[in-house]
Amino acid sequence: MNQDAGKPGVVVPAEGHHRRLANMRQAIHEHLDAVIDGGTTVMGAYTRQLERSLGGRWGVHAVATSSGTESLHLSLRASGVGPGDEVIVPNMTFVATAFAVNAVGATPVFVDVEPDSWLISPDAIRRAVTPRTKAVIVVHLHGQVAAMDEIMAVAAEHGLIVIEDCAQAHEATYHGRPAGSFGDFGCFSMWAGKNAGGLGDGGAVVVKDEKNLLAVERLHNLGRDRDNRYVHHSWGSRARFSELDAAVLAHQISLLPEWNEQRRLVADRYDKAFAGLPLSTPTVLPGREHVFYKYAVHTDHAVELAAHLAGRGIQAERVYPHLLSEQPAFERLPHRAEPTPVATANNPKLLCLPLYPELLEEEKQAVISGVTTFFESRF
Repeated sequence: MNQDAGKPGVVVPAEGHHRRLANMRQAIHEHLDAVIDGGTTVMGAYTRQLERSLGGRWGVHAVATSSGTESLHLSLRASGVGPGDEVIVPNMTFVATAFAVNAVGATPVFVDVEPDSWLISPDAIRRAVTPRTKAVIVVHLHGQVAAMDEIMAVAAEHGLIVIEDCAQAHEATYHGRPAGSFGDFGCFSMWAGKNAGGLGDGGAVVVKDEKNLLAVERLHNLGRDRDNRYVHHSWGSRARFSELDAAVLAHQISLLPEWNEQRRLVADRYDKAFAGLPLSTPTVLPGREHVFYKYAVHTDHAVELAAHLAGRGIQAERVYPHLLSEQPAFERLPHRAEPTPVATANNPKLLCLPLYPELLEEEKQAVISGVTTFFESRF
C-alpha cells in the first residue's frame, strides 16, 4: 500500500497500465511460452481468438492491426479515400486522427465540438460538407460515444463514409450499442495505456461488410489473403498485430467490463466529492455508458490546479493541450480549418485527473483532497 500517496515527492501516477501489466505478469509469461512453443508470432491462434471476440462484442468482423493509427489509415484506404478528397475530423483530438487522413493524400477538415461533452458536433459536420467531402471520422473522446443517430443521418444525407475512432471507447455504448458498431468502420487502439491494451502498440478494425473485411485484411498484410503468402492482390502495409500482444488482449477482454465499472465508480466518487466546487466534472449524456478512459474536469484554473497537484505528488494531465489547427505540423500539411469557437475557448480549461482501476484507496483520497484544498484556499 502506498501510505504516502499525495504527500510532496510521492507520485500518484496519471495512468495505471504499468500496474495492470505487472498484475498480469504470470499470465503474460505463460502466454509468451505458449507463443514460443506454438512457433507462430503473427496471425496465429491468439490473434484469431481475439478477432472473433472483438467481432462478437463490437461488430460483426474484426481485424487486429499494429496500431489504432494504422486502423484509421487502412479504413480510409479501404474506403477509397485519397487525393482530392476531404475528411471531416474534430479539432479536439489526438493528432493521429488527422495524420491518417494525410497519409492517404486526402485533406483533413477540422470542425468544432459540442459544449460540455467535447464530442464532434453534428451541426459542425453538416456545415463543413463540400462536394469534396468523402468521409467523417467521429472520435469518441475520453470514453463517451458521440451523437451517432444525428451523425449517421448527416452522413446519409450527404453520402459520407463514417469511420469511428474508438481508441478511447472500449465498450462504451450509445443506447445499448457499442462504440464502433454504427459506422462503416470502427477503429480501436490497443496500445498498452488504453482501457484494454497489450504490451506496446496495437489496434483493431471492426466492420459489418464482407467487402470491407476483405479489403482491410489484405491492406494490413501486404495485399495478401491469409491462406496464400505469395499472391498480392493490392498494395498493402505490414500492419499486423503481434501474437503475444493478441494473447495479452484476449486475456484482458473478459475482464474489461469489470475494469470499466471500476472506472465508473471512481468517476462517481469524484463527481460527488467535487460537487459545489468551481469546476465542471465530465458530462455523461443521456443514453450513454461512459468508460472514462480520461476523467477531464473543466476549470478556468487548469494550469494552477495541475501545478498544485504536482506539488502534492499527483500527476494530472493536459491531454491534447493543442488543437489540431494549432499543431506546428499543420503549418506544412494540407488541411482546412473551420471556425471552432467551442474547442478554442474550452480546450485550455480541461485537466485530466488520475482515474483507473488500479488506483489505490489512499490515492483516490489524495486526488480528492488535492482538488478540494486547491479551491478552498482560493475561494
